[in-house]
Amino acid sequence: MPREIEEPHILERKPRYDKAGKLTHKGTWFIKHGSKQVATGCSFSTAEESKVAKEEALLKLHEYNVERYSKVEITDGLLASEVKVGDLILYYLQEQEDDIAAMPKARRKEHLDQIERLSAFWGDRFVSEIKRKTSKEYQKDRKPSVVRNELIALRAIVNFCAKEGKVKIYDRELNYEIPEPQGSRLHYFTEKEVRKLYQAAMWKRHTFNGEPTHKVAEHIGKFIAVAVFTGTRAERIQSASFVKEAGRPWIDLENGIFYRAAEKEMVPHNKRADPILIPDPLLRLMKRWHHGRGAMKGTRYLIEYQGRPVDCRKGFYTLKNEVLGEERAAQVNRHTLKHTCVTLLLQHGVSVEDVADFVSTTPAVIRKVYKHVIPGEYSAVHQTFAKKPKVGSTTRHERNKAA
Repeated sequence: MPREIEEPHILERKPRYDKAGKLTHKGTWFIKHGSKQVATGCSFSTAEESKVAKEEALLKLHEYNVERYSKVEITDGLLASEVKVGDLILYYLQEQEDDIAAMPKARRKEHLDQIERLSAFWGDRFVSEIKRKTSKEYQKDRKPSVVRNELIALRAIVNFCAKEGKVKIYDRELNYEIPEPQGSRLHYFTEKEVRKLYQAAMWKRHTFNGEPTHKVAEHIGKFIAVAVFTGTRAERIQSASFVKEAGRPWIDLENGIFYRAAEKEMVPHNKRADPILIPDPLLRLMKRWHHGRGAMKGTRYLIEYQGRPVDCRKGFYTLKNEVLGEERAAQVNRHTLKHTCVTLLLQHGVSVEDVADFVSTTPAVIRKVYKHVIPGEYSAVHQTFAKKPKVGSTTRHERNKAA
């Protein structure tokens, strides 16, 4: 019986050194597919570089899998009971390859990870099996907010393929049983907390033999400042460049404009990323970051570490726990910085319309989410409760006593 070829996966090839300990060959990550080895070009010299290279190699693996199935053809007009979900997923990857490649790296990895999890469970099932019972099985022992996003992605893929004529689906034929959004209390950082986080990041240093050496978290401090000053989403801050590049948000320092979407990028209506004028204090900081000052070298990218743009999710997680303590840190995350921007603007009297325009959302959303921090939102109610009884009026107790 022939041996089944295992699915493609990545493997690490360690760096090599000569007898004197000098590096002779960089380490690398490569794709292993049966007896075939495919280079990714993701090399490294240190353990830290290996982590970054591994993330890049995983994206190469996704691209390799997309290319493997690029010739998949599905007959048009089949019923939901005749088409497997896995075939639709592969068709979607093939048709959306350019759009997926244009996504910011962190968003692309998140999206492809979602698709991998969907494919693992739904791939061999027919589209007609998207029912309440099967969906509940998929959701079992999983975080509702995570599985909700995945099922929404599955629905989008099936609907896309239906519009392309690759499957016929009828009203109410499928039941994704998508969990309801999880209600949660809105948290935001106080101005004091923002200052503490920013200062801790800008001064945090690596230690060697107990002695502080070079700074290691300046990029996280920059991220905090930009998020609070602009209310921009994390993935757009992390992929932004001071130099105009295809596929990246651009910071025009000369005119003080932050183009939060890449040129010609198709942005979902619920995640708008309109250009904004950069507030003066932040613009002065950005010019210093880009051009450098004194011992501080200039950078090409807004959030840069060792010469390349980076995702500071893990670094921010560590920082918030160090600065705020475990209990408070559990309540907040990077997106809390956007809430903080909106809250501070509203508390300082900026109109709902102006705030909504600045953070690329609608006044209706601002009023729905932040109504409890908008000054005067319940002024009529509060004034009514604060009124003193009219002269001559009596309380219920007094009226009952008189009777």
